[in-house]
Amino acid sequence: MELRHLKYFIAVAEELHFGRAAKRLNISQPPLSQQIIQLEKEIGVRLFNRTKRRVEITPAGLVFLEEASRIMDLSEDAVRRTIRADKGEIGRLAVGYIGSANYSVLPQIVREFRKRFQDVDLSLAELNTSNQIEALRDGRIHVGFLRPPQGIQNEGLSLEPVFREPLMVAMPQNHQIKGKTSISLRMLAKESFIMIPRQRGPGFFDYIIALCQKEGFSPHIALEASQFHTIIGLVAAEIGIAIVPASMQRSRFKGVVFRMIEGRAETVLNMAWTNDNPSLVLHNFISVTREVVSSI
Repeated sequence: MELRHLKYFIAVAEELHFGRAAKRLNISQPPLSQQIIQLEKEIGVRLFNRTKRRVEITPAGLVFLEEASRIMDLSEDAVRRTIRADKGEIGRLAVGYIGSANYSVLPQIVREFRKRFQDVDLSLAELNTSNQIEALRDGRIHVGFLRPPQGIQNEGLSLEPVFREPLMVAMPQNHQIKGKTSISLRMLAKESFIMIPRQRGPGFFDYIIALCQKEGFSPHIALEASQFHTIIGLVAAEIGIAIVPASMQRSRFKGVVFRMIEGRAETVLNMAWTNDNPSLVLHNFISVTREVVSSI
């Protein structure tokens, strides 16, 4: 039994006339009659009662019509879904992101992608930079938003900057220098810093250290925390100050003020994916990200 047999049977069952069914199928009537006879012989059941004047479907034929129609619908749906999968409109995409990305460009990207590709199973996981790199390599995520360390391009990953923003100093609300609109890093030489551990965010950690050393001091790290929103909470608790991306102002912690840093101090959020990933869903996501970023 082939799908064409089901197609022929459904046409006859719906028309209850071999001539009309043959015309609908764009074939001649004798081959159609022969195909129906072969189908009945194969399954061992009479599907139609035929007379010279009329064709009637049998009770068994009615059951077979229901099942045949369901099979044809499934086969057509399989073809449609296969075509959509070939266009990257169906599938799965796992996205990793550092916490600060959720305060900047990521929500817009996710919103636009979900609007265009509603049938893609999209999952998001907040991971620090080091964990994202590991997850990209072992396939647990397909794309990540991170601040990479130097040299990562040579390790099988593609990187693309998606959002640049200035760095700011987050300090307790009652800090003695909160009245200034911008702050020189030299003014922070004796402060206690709260930072992301280097093993969690090596690129960002090294950049902050380099900025401070350029101003003639190495920061005293009083405490480390894995996520920026945790760091802001510790600043609110008056444990120290922190250098964070400007988008973290949207965290709106009470008891914390943010001040610009004098000079050019900025951080770059990158999108990363493995070079050898052929996923069309991934490439659609990359395209949407580029569109969103270019519109900001």
